[in-house]
Amino acid sequence: KLFLKETIKPQHSNNIMFTIVPVLGFSLALMFWGMMSSKYISYYLLFSLLLFFCMTSLNVYVILLSGWASNSMYAFLGALRASAQTISYEISMIVILLFPAFLQWTFSWDSMFKGYGVMILMVPVGVAW
Repeated sequence: KLFLKETIKPQHSNNIMFTIVPVLGFSLALMFWGMMSSKYISYYLLFSLLLFFCMTSLNVYVILLSGWASNSMYAFLGALRASAQTISYEISMIVILLFPAFLQWTFSWDSMFKGYGVMILMVPVGVAW
């Protein structure tokens, strides 16, 4: 329903990029479901934490391209600001998520959640909350 409704496009925008970039962002969001572990899964991701870091960093390009495709300086400056803010939040997220990974010497989500590294982080989070 979302893609079949009437679309409103700016007059001077790059129509191809303006249409493709939201689809790329949506497909990037759907790719995160492939990293979820399940008992019906037919593959095993050894370095799923590193894959998560790489996929979250691709979100910056989706934001930047969406501002550029509109061919408006205000939208592009807003996209630059949002990209810079996303990068700054990603740095702190990487540091926080690497702590339990280094405690358990693994980059796999399954191994990290079965161990004690995540539970150690719950104490400071509980105090801060």
